[in-house]
Amino acid sequence: MLRRLLIFLFYCLFVLIVVGVLLVLLFPRDKFLGWVSTYLGDKLPGVELSVSDLKYVHPLKLRLYELNIRDDQGQWELPLDTLLVSVEPRYPVEHIGVIGVLFGGDLSFNLALGSNKRLELRDLHLSEMHLSELRLLEQAMERPVEGIASLSGRATVSYRRWGDIRFTGTMRIENLATPLRRPVLEETEVRFDRVSADLVVNAGVVDITDGTASGPLLNGSFSAIFRGTSPLGRSQVNVRGSLVPQPSLVEKHPELGDQLKSYFTRYMTDSIPFRIDGTLAEPQLKFEQLQ
Repeated sequence: MLRRLLIFLFYCLFVLIVVGVLLVLLFPRDKFLGWVSTYLGDKLPGVELSVSDLKYVHPLKLRLYELNIRDDQGQWELPLDTLLVSVEPRYPVEHIGVIGVLFGGDLSFNLALGSNKRLELRDLHLSEMHLSELRLLEQAMERPVEGIASLSGRATVSYRRWGDIRFTGTMRIENLATPLRRPVLEETEVRFDRVSADLVVNAGVVDITDGTASGPLLNGSFSAIFRGTSPLGRSQVNVRGSLVPQPSLVEKHPELGDQLKSYFTRYMTDSIPFRIDGTLAEPQLKFEQLQ
């Protein structure tokens, strides 16, 4: 999805130049909308693009409404409520400022031509994106996922090999919740008030480090490797971490009290190590004994 979006933004500079000419010639808006969809469709084979409306905003800005980018096989969809593209006056013309709304969250970054034939997304921020609107994620995990996600960092993509995407930054998720297929510590869903971690993405591999999670019943720390593939549900997941039960967990499930007390006394710890292996659709959780 990100790859297609980057390609789209790369051609927006050309669109801005054309807009200036059209404003002078008073070219009909409906015909221009059709031309934009056709032009970008030719540049992005296998991708369908629709735009409900667009407006020129002085100076050198173009606002697109209800922009929808999707593949022609129906595997993914990227709906942007609005997208404002502008030439940044502080920088040379090859710098483009982008502001949009994606899955209910605010998206912004500066797009520039970098070295080594790469596009750069500087000051990238995606704040308060609603995970419940990510239908692709829900379909891949085969369960609903709720939460408010934020992302910030810097990304680059090779415009000779569009699959070569790199990102370095951080993520934060508030009020994360998703049901479990089998109870874990007597709980039937995962629920955390806050999850945060550092991210490095390189050509479909996501490396998650320094992860922390806090919730009403459990706290924890984790690291993970995610290897993306198509379909998304078959992507490999490897997570390692530990969970710290809170007193409220035993209050809710008194039958856990003696079991946890015996475990902590035996291993002289207050946490339970765990691992998750498998795929995004079928992850396998195992608790590990301390050595």
